[in-house]
Amino acid sequence: MATGSGEPRLRSAVLTQAWEGIDGVEVLSTADGGPLTRTIKKIIDPLVVRTAARPRLGRPVLDPVAAAELTELLLADADRLRATAAWFTHLKRQRRALRITAGNVQDVCFPLAYELATGFGTPGPDATATAAAALRDLHGESGAAGVDQLTGYLADPRHAAELTAELHRRWHAESAVSPDITALRAFVDGLSDTTWRALADSATGHALGLGLRRPGGARALSEVIQEISGLPAPDLGLQRGERTAVPPLNRRDETGPELLERSVERRVRATLRRLPPDERAPVEDLVDDELSRVAAGFGLGLPALAACFALGVVLAPALRPLDGAAPAGVPEFARRLNAQVAREGYVLHARRALAGATPLTPRPDAELLRDLREFAKQFLGRLWVRLHGFDVRGDLPADAADVRDLVTGVVRSTSLDLRTKVRRALVARLPELEAVS
Repeated sequence: MATGSGEPRLRSAVLTQAWEGIDGVEVLSTADGGPLTRTIKKIIDPLVVRTAARPRLGRPVLDPVAAAELTELLLADADRLRATAAWFTHLKRQRRALRITAGNVQDVCFPLAYELATGFGTPGPDATATAAAALRDLHGESGAAGVDQLTGYLADPRHAAELTAELHRRWHAESAVSPDITALRAFVDGLSDTTWRALADSATGHALGLGLRRPGGARALSEVIQEISGLPAPDLGLQRGERTAVPPLNRRDETGPELLERSVERRVRATLRRLPPDERAPVEDLVDDELSRVAAGFGLGLPALAACFALGVVLAPALRPLDGAAPAGVPEFARRLNAQVAREGYVLHARRALAGATPLTPRPDAELLRDLREFAKQFLGRLWVRLHGFDVRGDLPADAADVRDLVTGVVRSTSLDLRTKVRRALVARLPELEAVS
């Protein structure tokens, strides 16, 4: 197989090129012929490439050998992917017929379609009945999906009272200790396997997270951030006040979107979205697991994942793409992450708009500009969600390169979302924009 040039390539470009060589997968594809984001997340990465076992193939930038291996794996599975696309069409039709609304149709049906393609190949004359039976098995004959079971469990007054009391007991049982940030600073500066192992094996991440529960916790974390990053900490969206409040049990009792004060219900709903039905514990056990996770530092049960989030927290203040290059004294990794976003065309366009040369859009730009100014907050939100998913599945970064790739990938993902938002606004308002140009 031809490996192309000897230069490293973006993984997204490698996937798109390989995907375009597979016909019959239009329902799994974007308008320009590449795989949908959910196709990558729900089919390609976990089922075809198996990035958990081959983390080198999941990195944002691939060397020629990895790019060739990724292409080979995808093309070798072409027949099954075509069958997956055909099964997805049947599943979508049967969801409507059975009036199933639980979950996003792609999140739910993409993995199921691949499973049917593996077991049955291309859909045959019995495809309609097979698809309906698979959906009934997945959601239950009564249509009561995991989310419905969770809602019913938390709605029971006796359960709700017991769970709330247990949440408070576990929350207050955790003792906040003064963090030793030496390991965190060493990893930020060195990004080596040795410094990562020292940080991952320490309680630094949990200690920083638990410290936010003390009076003046936000101020203490800001001092740590400034000491390591050299920058004052903006609002990072972690909590509403100076100390983290005990999260509520039910989503209806949330007082805001802050990461560390999200309800237990919201977190377990995320777990249900991430785990296939055959890997889910009973809802009662999922809630109990989440109570323990909520009580841990930064709401992450595994110390290495709390350490990853602590890394994100100290890097986040440098992510100010509207300000251009990060100032001197900022850790080199943070400077590179900020530069990755700051040179994006949509960011340069926004900076020109702020300078008064041309409007970003012909209507008020407040929301778009706020999103760009709060890039650090959006990055941390996405990083926490990613780490919570790791925690649910028991996954851990293998080495320092995995940590760097994780953080770099989250920055890129955040940037791509904002770029899409700006592009949509510009396209929708192009006639007005031309009129005021």
